Amino acid sequence: MNISCQLYDYIEIACMYNLEVSAKLKDGETKSGRALTTIIDKRSRTPTECVQMLINGAVQNIALNEIAQLHAITDNPHFSSVSF
Repeated sequence: MNISCQLYDYIEIACMYNLEVSAKLKDGETKSGRALTTIIDKRSRTPTECVQMLINGAVQNIALNEIAQLHAITDNPHFSSVSF
């Protein structure tokens, strides 16, 4: 499942400015950290588009299609919260 280009732009903005963000996932879990970059995770049978985040000193890949909401913790002029 792909996300719309408009929503993808918010992910790219978060990465471009290395914003601190909170991603609420569709399963209810929340991941908070610094957005680093987008990548294609090829570790599974189906490659998955992810946002790479620095969370508590460790880099984690968060699948874009698992994100329900993205909240900017860092104040910025681009977005504060967006629902996927």
